[in-house]
Amino acid sequence: MRATSTDQTAIIVRIPAESPALAANEPAVWKPTAEDQPAEPEPLRNPRLTMLAWLLPMLVLAGIGSWGLATPGLSEDELATWGMVSIGWTDFREVMANVDATVGPYYVVERLWVALVGDSDLLLRLPSLLFAVGAAGLVAAIGIRLGGRRVGLAAGLIFAVLPGVSRYAQDARPYALVLLAAAWSTYALLRLLDRPRAAAYLQYALAVLLLGSAHVVALLLLLAHLLIVVRTERDRRVRLSWAGAAFVGLSPVLPMLYLGGAQSGSQIGWIPPLSWDRLAETPDRLFGATIVAGAVLALALSALSLRPPAQVATIWALVPAAGLAVAALVTPLWVPRYLLFVVPAWALLASMALRRLTVLRGLVAVLGIAVVAVPAQQAVRTSYGHDFASRDISLIVRSHRAPGDAVLFGPFTDGDQRTSRDAFMRYLSPTERPADKLMARPPRTGGTLGAQECPDREVPSCFGSPARVWVIRKGSYPNILQNIGAAKEQLLRTSFVQSQTWSVKGFTIALYSRKPTA
Repeated sequence: MRATSTDQTAIIVRIPAESPALAANEPAVWKPTAEDQPAEPEPLRNPRLTMLAWLLPMLVLAGIGSWGLATPGLSEDELATWGMVSIGWTDFREVMANVDATVGPYYVVERLWVALVGDSDLLLRLPSLLFAVGAAGLVAAIGIRLGGRRVGLAAGLIFAVLPGVSRYAQDARPYALVLLAAAWSTYALLRLLDRPRAAAYLQYALAVLLLGSAHVVALLLLLAHLLIVVRTERDRRVRLSWAGAAFVGLSPVLPMLYLGGAQSGSQIGWIPPLSWDRLAETPDRLFGATIVAGAVLALALSALSLRPPAQVATIWALVPAAGLAVAALVTPLWVPRYLLFVVPAWALLASMALRRLTVLRGLVAVLGIAVVAVPAQQAVRTSYGHDFASRDISLIVRSHRAPGDAVLFGPFTDGDQRTSRDAFMRYLSPTERPADKLMARPPRTGGTLGAQECPDREVPSCFGSPARVWVIRKGSYPNILQNIGAAKEQLLRTSFVQSQTWSVKGFTIALYSRKPTA
């Protein structure tokens, strides 16, 4: 079945060549039942209203996303992005050959962007905001295609006010790009099924290419697309052509998938096994707050259906999550943000539940979601809103530093040394930094993410005899020397005494002074 719009009361569809209606050169008309069309169908005769239905969510998300865009310090992963865009192309290629290959396309986009505009926190995050704004418009456009302007407007607005969406719209990582690619590929699929032309297949292939380049887990969306095609398209040629377009879009990504698979130990080794607790925390992480997740899911669950117009959104919301859960039983892969690309589907389902209401009541419901989301929106816009108060390290060091100070970092395990050193280097200029005496080779050189330090046996000779030492660790440590490494611990315990400590979100900082000589 191929419909020009579910907003119309009569829809022209393709029918088999052997159909008597076709033989008689008569148009075939399918009249939707009440279950197959919106409760109050509305012809799309006014293009300005249709444009407003997808433009308004974009403007709302642009406004919310711009609020406090540069306020939070860079998170651990964002610091990794900054590190990868601040090195030369030779070092970049060497690191990609060993680690983070699947994030490589996003890094390339950021490198080109930074080369044009600079690498301030705001500018690093601005591409993500633009991607999310585009996704909001596409979510609304999908809703318009599935259920009319009211559904599209409500879906786009619900999507735009979610704290989970604006959180990643302000994140210098590829997740907002994933949202854009997921929405674009699904919109392209609906166009393809509606009018299977060469241009539609090309658009879909390009969207799939973007989807796989943005994040490999997002390719689980293709399972949902497969089921949508099987359930809605009876023409075998269209089914095969869809599969061909998907393969064309996927093919350029395959080398990256192969390289990423070889690096999987370093890229996913930190992910814990799937558990009921991890499943339970997923709605809060995706939507940005438990109360917001409850409100949206309560609406969406009432609209779940494998009948039009909810069929596409239902499959999109459920199938990728089920696929990731199954994969996570084999190898740890369950990270809530990896499923961010299903959030548009839940927004669409919630909007379909609201279509039973009047326009005014529907807008009041959306406003209610926005209001209960305010505390969560404020929380992600503090200096530690991205879980790491990385900028606060520079404020502390700058306020208490003295000439001749040195600095020590933790071990390589769990990103302790890399993240702490990245935050230190990001927010302190070379002239402000205490001397990093143990660093023999800078981070992201020689094909590795972390810096190379002096061997343990050479720590005393490399370190020299500074009067004061800063110790910066990722994490919360009542005893900052815990698991710091035998050589560093011995150096500090033997020659220094702790004079002051600070604890900020994500980091522990201590200042040591040299013991007076006897």
